[in-house]
Amino acid sequence: MHTQDWQALLAGGEKMAPLQKRALYGFLIGLLLAFAILALLIFGGGINRFDSDDGFRIIIDVLWVLGLVTPLVLFWPLMQNSAKYDERDKVIMERSVRIQWIAIILSLATWIITLSEIYYSAGTVPVSFLYVMFISILIISTLSQSVGILIGYWRMSRHG
Repeated sequence: MHTQDWQALLAGGEKMAPLQKRALYGFLIGLLLAFAILALLIFGGGINRFDSDDGFRIIIDVLWVLGLVTPLVLFWPLMQNSAKYDERDKVIMERSVRIQWIAIILSLATWIITLSEIYYSAGTVPVSFLYVMFISILIISTLSQSVGILIGYWRMSRHG
């Protein structure tokens, strides 16, 4: 990206389309919530606390549900407004799904391989890891949708 593109992207400049701005906001909010969940899990007692402390688990649940609701709040009203959501936006939104699915498949493969290797000899994976896997896939899905939209606008500005 050119310097002006980064400045427009980061500063919310006039060059950014409404969907592009919302994708940037969605990505930043999603990252913030993902890091909050990760920090809570790492510094708050880990998977053992997640498994045994209902209050801790509810806090994590609230954070990932917020991450799931964020794209809905950001994108749905815009998509209902035909004056701000044109054919170009529709094409970019449809193409962003490809990036979203690739990210989901790669994440699932990583989880499956990692958990299988760690717990192969035990024969079972603790249920709490399946729950964390589900949460992470939802977070990755929402983040990758925003990334797909941002990449779509970047590619369109570069290649027309």
